[in-house]
Amino acid sequence: MDSVKTEGAEVVPGSGAPPRRLVDRLPDRVVNPLTALGFGIPVVVYVWVVAHFSVNVIVQDQLTDVSVISASRHRFLPWGALWAQHDEHRMFFPHLLDIVLADTVHFNIQVEEFCSASMLVAGSALLIWAHKRRSPRTPWLYYCPVALLSLSLVQYENTLWGFQAAWYLILLALAVVIVLLDRPTLTNWTMVGAVAAGVVGSYSSFQGLFIWPVGLVLLYHRRRPGRQFVAWTAAGVVTTALYFVDLDPNAGSPDHGYAVHHLWASVKFFLFAIGDIAGISVGVRAGNTAVLLFGTVVVVLAVLMVVWYGIRRDEHGAGPVGVALIVFGMLFAASITQGRILFGYWGASASRYTTFDLLVVVGIYLCVLGRPTLWPARDGAPDPTTPDPTPSATGAATTPAGGRVDVGLRIVRWLVAVVVVGQIVVGAHSAGPDIRATKQSQLAAADVSGHLDQSSDNYLGYFIAPWLPHPYIRHQLQIARDLHLSLYSGMSG
Repeated sequence: MDSVKTEGAEVVPGSGAPPRRLVDRLPDRVVNPLTALGFGIPVVVYVWVVAHFSVNVIVQDQLTDVSVISASRHRFLPWGALWAQHDEHRMFFPHLLDIVLADTVHFNIQVEEFCSASMLVAGSALLIWAHKRRSPRTPWLYYCPVALLSLSLVQYENTLWGFQAAWYLILLALAVVIVLLDRPTLTNWTMVGAVAAGVVGSYSSFQGLFIWPVGLVLLYHRRRPGRQFVAWTAAGVVTTALYFVDLDPNAGSPDHGYAVHHLWASVKFFLFAIGDIAGISVGVRAGNTAVLLFGTVVVVLAVLMVVWYGIRRDEHGAGPVGVALIVFGMLFAASITQGRILFGYWGASASRYTTFDLLVVVGIYLCVLGRPTLWPARDGAPDPTTPDPTPSATGAATTPAGGRVDVGLRIVRWLVAVVVVGQIVVGAHSAGPDIRATKQSQLAAADVSGHLDQSSDNYLGYFIAPWLPHPYIRHQLQIARDLHLSLYSGMSG
């Protein structure tokens, strides 16, 4: 009788052994190329988009970076400019990156966008590694959807806008924190490294502060000693307190009470923001029922994952890594709801928000991927990553006793599959026209900036930053020209 191997053990057909996963039935000569393509294609496509569609031009909020660079020409580290508030953000470390780019490549925006792409790829790889470390039996092929989601082109606004390097710096800091805090053994020096990464993320933008509660999720699950809880909490409190020193809370969103006093509108905004990871553009007042329903499904799945995998402690499984990402993504969406609800559905559908909203779906997928059973094991139960419950060829789990299929898990997994595939397919289709439109808009901005003296204030306002005062735009571009920054690097005078 023929026999086949499963994770080093032979399974004899007809012996009553649990059926194997589909990937276990495929030969290595098929699985390995599929895995390489699954990781390689999204990286290559993302880098190609940056190379082909990016424009070396300063637009929108990036005009404020010119002031920081200008200040650095008079003082090596202009602390006041580095710490200056931008909307509700402290952008100390992104400003340091701006200064480095100005001193090395004349603040080339395309180089900055390649830096962002590098941080996104590195952060995604670290998150995958953190999960794989806790779930070594999971085939690498099953992590390809994480790469496809994380590098989705629906985030084209961040991809093609150098200013958003700040958010990719937060994503990288978050990944470093998860990798370090989730180590099997958390040493003092590892904790120091995690705190340092948390500080970098926190002083990159407001959303970086969400790294601290994410760290608490992992410390809770891994049953870390009380002194490590205290150290992490103290570091988070001090970092947050310093963040808010002399911070004007009305700079980013003057009406903080709107979200609280319009709860139903806030709920719809929140659901729409999560649902629009598919990249469906809408008008200022127009909504989209399909996007709202999609967001509702994603949020329901996220809540289920947090309830099932996030409450009971799990010292060994990979589920907490997914829960940590869900927590960060949900906190981000809540912060956007509070600060941008006045813009309506148009604000919720902004492409730049999808980078962190996608973490919710990534977290859901990793939760389901990392634990073969739907319900958390009781304290003292065997590690869920051990080979006892073996996934079937359909992806559903079977229990050793009787081989009963967990129907609840099968339904959840199918829903997660629909969400993941839907985002990848619809997102890829919807991003193309928006990417091309972004390039055309930035080319027009480059033309106006390049002919600064001949361009009217109205043209500058329309193509560079419609919401900023025209004299300010012209003044900042004049400074950039004098310092030979960005597209002015090859110009004289």
